[in-house]
Amino acid sequence: MRLLIALVLVAHAAVLSAQESATISPGMSRAKVVAALGKPHTERTVAEFRYLFYRNSCGERCGMNDLVILRNDSVVDAIFRSPARRYSGVSSSPAPVSARDAAARAPTDGATRGNAPRERSRMQPPAQPNDVRPSIPVDRPTLGPASSSQPAPRSP
Repeated sequence: MRLLIALVLVAHAAVLSAQESATISPGMSRAKVVAALGKPHTERTVAEFRYLFYRNSCGERCGMNDLVILRNDSVVDAIFRSPARRYSGVSSSPAPVSARDAAARAPTDGATRGNAPRERSRMQPPAQPNDVRPSIPVDRPTLGPASSSQPAPRSP
């Protein structure tokens, strides 16, 4: 019986330490993040910012990977959708919205006239694809020589 209790306590401690290691805090270095979460799936650097992307279990459903943002090798933000990861700081990610709440907040068409309720509508795709008429001209117009705004020099 004591052996069973000891095994349960050891397993519980292992689970707690694994959960602790998946907690990211502001100010952590990239090395500490990688030690806690493992090697990122994708990594991007822009100026002094480094973005570490981690796959999660809800990638397609959530629409994004988990993300850790570092500035000058110090964590400044994290957005996690995985329940196995936690950010101890204040994330810039908005709170999740349920499908029911999203439908209730859907935009409406037209203006309210008197007390008449407005009808709800969903976004419609464009009538034509946006890439039918490219914004960069294929045949550039030819321009003549630039006109001089200065008067021509006088002959002596």
